[in-house]
Amino acid sequence: MKLAALLLMACVTLQAQTKKSSDLFEEKAQSKINVPLMPATGPALEGPIDADKYIVGPSDVIAVNIWSTPPINLNLTVTPEGTLIIPTVGEVKVAGMSLSEAKRVVIKEIGRKYLGGSPTVTLIFPRQLVVKITGEVVIPGRYTLSATDRIDNAIQAANKIPQADADRLQPDLEKIQRLASKRNIRLTHRDGKSVRVDILKFYASRQDYYNPYLLDGDEIFVPLFDEAKNVIGVYGAVNYPARFEYAEGDSLLDAIELAHGLTKKAVEDSVTITRFAQDGLSVHDINVKLNEIKAGRSPNIVLEPGDRIFVRQQYDPRGDYRVTVEGEVLYPGTYPITRENTRVSEVIRRAGGFTEFAAPRAAQIFRSSMSPAEVAQDRLLNGRGSMIPEDTTYFILENQIRLQGEVLSTDLELLFMQKDSSQDVFLRSQDTIRIPSRKNTVYVFGQVMVPGGVQYVSGKNVEYYLDAARGFTDNAQRGDVVIIKRSTRHWCSPSDTKIEEGDYVWVPREVERPATYWLNIIGQSASIISVALTGVILVIQLTK
Repeated sequence: MKLAALLLMACVTLQAQTKKSSDLFEEKAQSKINVPLMPATGPALEGPIDADKYIVGPSDVIAVNIWSTPPINLNLTVTPEGTLIIPTVGEVKVAGMSLSEAKRVVIKEIGRKYLGGSPTVTLIFPRQLVVKITGEVVIPGRYTLSATDRIDNAIQAANKIPQADADRLQPDLEKIQRLASKRNIRLTHRDGKSVRVDILKFYASRQDYYNPYLLDGDEIFVPLFDEAKNVIGVYGAVNYPARFEYAEGDSLLDAIELAHGLTKKAVEDSVTITRFAQDGLSVHDINVKLNEIKAGRSPNIVLEPGDRIFVRQQYDPRGDYRVTVEGEVLYPGTYPITRENTRVSEVIRRAGGFTEFAAPRAAQIFRSSMSPAEVAQDRLLNGRGSMIPEDTTYFILENQIRLQGEVLSTDLELLFMQKDSSQDVFLRSQDTIRIPSRKNTVYVFGQVMVPGGVQYVSGKNVEYYLDAARGFTDNAQRGDVVIIKRSTRHWCSPSDTKIEEGDYVWVPREVERPATYWLNIIGQSASIISVALTGVILVIQLTK
């Protein structure tokens, strides 16, 4: 009984001392963490730490728990010499080991002292460490980062511009973002061993060795790369077609991986590598079957700077073909169509048909005859020619009209009310069908006494609407009255069309000529007559 009491007192005393020691270690560790060598950012953890990959080092905070009766719970910090001092157990070397290996070593040492209980070892706070960053970064120097940070996190920290220096350093950052290498970064460990870091390959493959975690004393060098020559291109049926920085040893499969793999429509047995000759004046194609290479039946192709890779894509006639229906239909909106095989009547029916307020005779179908990209391309081509200013102005105006599109000639009233199938036109993708509301008026404007809307009366001629507008003004050019059709915007003579609801009646102003104009006309006419008479007299004289 006395022996048991003595052991119990020893354990309680040991636990109190251990708690005091662990609190001291924790206080020191926290003090270190709050005073970094340089301001730096530390990202949140990507996820649970992989114990097989995390390397233990000085200042890591590790919980050692001995689940005995009573349990012993210790929060210990790895010493600057790389050891873990465990009360009653001793000093255990852990620096440079993986976390899983360090756990095995510590548990083994505890087992030698405590025969009972189940000890556990857990990393509870990763250490901070100092790394050096040089080369093409905005602010080279030493940075304090977390042992859970990777190389790209360190480079981001060195490219973070302080707010006070934003204007001064922004041009440097833009240059660095364009020219700094992302695939040929050199990482040198404290033992002198160097490895190449390939951040783009890491983003594509998520393989840790392309973008490893930081270690104490690491030095990172970011070089420039030649964006004109030291590149490869991957295009066609890949998920991320682009130009990429070339890295020594790149293969065809590496390039496909950089482009985040093939799309579902890729033709794997038809891949072309276009390669420049040494003189840079000619190219030749290397046709390969990617599926054979992936299966290991054909050798992988080693790439050279300047290579361009094109992956063909299967033809797919399906597309995002659609039209928009606006205005007086029950269900306005966008409707899918088949390519060159859907008629306007089908779309109107799918939109629920016309509302009671619709004016189908005035309906319009708008179609763009040119895309904005085509117009822009034509303007670029125009710059290469030798047009005179007048031709250039006309060219630009014509392109603007083509970009605005055209209105299809169709009458939906004839189509739906009179079953005239000749009005049932085929639609194209991105057509817009606009069904306006009924207008029970005809708008009379121009040189009339009371311009405005006049109640529409079926069968009435232009004189009726002019009389309703109180007739002509003194300046009206009465012989040139024009009917502007609501549906087509065509200008028609009153004798050539029947007025319909929504049409416009336009009365132009009589052109007023100053006296000098008529004097010039008389003078020019007199000159012409004089020349003619002179010619006649000359002919008469010659024939005598």
